[in-house]
Amino acid sequence: MTSAYSVQNRNQRNTWILILLFVGLVSALFYFFAWYYNSPGIAVFGLIFSFGQAFAAYFFGDKIALTVAGAKEVDSKEAGQLHVLVENLSKVAGIPKPKIFVSPDESANAFACGRDPEHASVCVNVGLLKILNKAELEGVLAHEISHIKNRDILVMTVTMVLSSLISFLADIGFRLSFFSGGRNKESNSPIVLILYLVTIALAPFIAILIQMAVSRSREYLADASAVVLTRYPEGLVSALNKLYTSPVPTSHYATSMNHFYISPPKKKFGEKVNSLFSTHPALEERIAALEKMA
Repeated sequence: MTSAYSVQNRNQRNTWILILLFVGLVSALFYFFAWYYNSPGIAVFGLIFSFGQAFAAYFFGDKIALTVAGAKEVDSKEAGQLHVLVENLSKVAGIPKPKIFVSPDESANAFACGRDPEHASVCVNVGLLKILNKAELEGVLAHEISHIKNRDILVMTVTMVLSSLISFLADIGFRLSFFSGGRNKESNSPIVLILYLVTIALAPFIAILIQMAVSRSREYLADASAVVLTRYPEGLVSALNKLYTSPVPTSHYATSMNHFYISPPKKKFGEKVNSLFSTHPALEERIAALEKMA
């Protein structure tokens, strides 16, 4: 039997390795631009821009996510079962009880957001509440509580910010390449120019691959942590089967929000979600990992 704690440790380590790769890619782009154009101002502007994005994401990312989802906070009178399950799971996890929101979205999905356990929220879609029984709902909520406990949401916010920044830098790099030349003598070499163009062309693609890897590692980690909380992997397995196979598309779709949800959001009715470029692992892979812990 695979230890849930060993899965947690392995995935947490892999996640931070990928984050370091992300930071390294951003730093390399800053350095390349500054060197190629002999203009430290470009790097300074990029750093200021990235810090501004990080500041906004850190303090307001959860509010933005909940607004995009059209979510409304509910009290114990409106959603008694939700509050009881979340409170019990939070006690087991050893974190403060997060705020609870419900989105009017008819698709079956849920997500957690917040910069730390003290400023966290859990949001479930109306569609999720309609198709899950209590054990399945507990499995989903345990998954989201695990994201909060493991501080995955902050990690994913960082990757989202860095990914956006890399795309922004690559776009600026292309524009500068066509409208101005490098002012370092060495940069006038055709070979250097080709390497430069290849770098800024591949950077967004590499960023997407890293973001996918971080997202998938995060999902495995939350699944393993949910098993620790509930001691009942069958509930989460059953819930994932329903979530992945549900044909209902989301009515609050935003690409930047994909990795926050427990299952890949569907843009259209009956869409298949187990694609090569999905931010989530395939259903079969998640279930296989959970069954090893059963």
